[in-house]
Amino acid sequence: MEFLKTCVLRRSACAAVCFWRSKVVQMPSVRKISTTSPRSTVMPAWVIDKYGKNEVLRFTQNMMIPIIHYPNEVIIKVHAASVNPIDVNMRSGYGATALNMKRDPLHIKIRGEEFPLTLGRDVSGVVMECGLDVKYFKPGDEVWAAVPPWKQGTLSEFVVVSGNEISHKPKRLTHTQAASLPYVALTAWSAINKVGGLNDKNCSGKRRVRVKALAWPV
Repeated sequence: MEFLKTCVLRRSACAAVCFWRSKVVQMPSVRKISTTSPRSTVMPAWVIDKYGKNEVLRFTQNMMIPIIHYPNEVIIKVHAASVNPIDVNMRSGYGATALNMKRDPLHIKIRGEEFPLTLGRDVSGVVMECGLDVKYFKPGDEVWAAVPPWKQGTLSEFVVVSGNEISHKPKRLTHTQAASLPYVALTAWSAINKVGGLNDKNCSGKRRVRVKALAWPV
């Protein structure tokens, strides 16, 4: 016989000793390493797969969790969100052509790639992760925001926004209260400031603006 190979298992040492050509090689035992479970990649959300009426709304548990693509972005864990008339209009296809041009200015994507589309513009929640260029927020901060209509909406567990689109939530407001304000407040402010021309320079000494009889957010 050209060579003799004998394997002896030593239970006490949990090692295998192999004899081959009079040389002894000790093989280390294999140990199982306990690791944490992988991070989930999906989340619940209200989405639409096409434009239409209420029947196009769909609740899913398998919407992909958004990730940071640019260094000025943050991920928010949604604690509260609200519905505005723009969400109802977007569900019906309002502004779809213009919004798709904003989403894809180079026309690289094919038609319909905005789906599944998450609705919702208002959000109040907690910062989970920040891009490298975000200086004024950190994980754990309570924030509120009005998400632009060309981005994925807030009727989901997580949402990604730019750092300049959020601010710290007022401490006196609950998340539910805070989520009812950003979009309508910014719309009203835009009408007063941009259309009405009112600003801090021509309103010296005036402290209030009264808005009456608003049944719906503008």
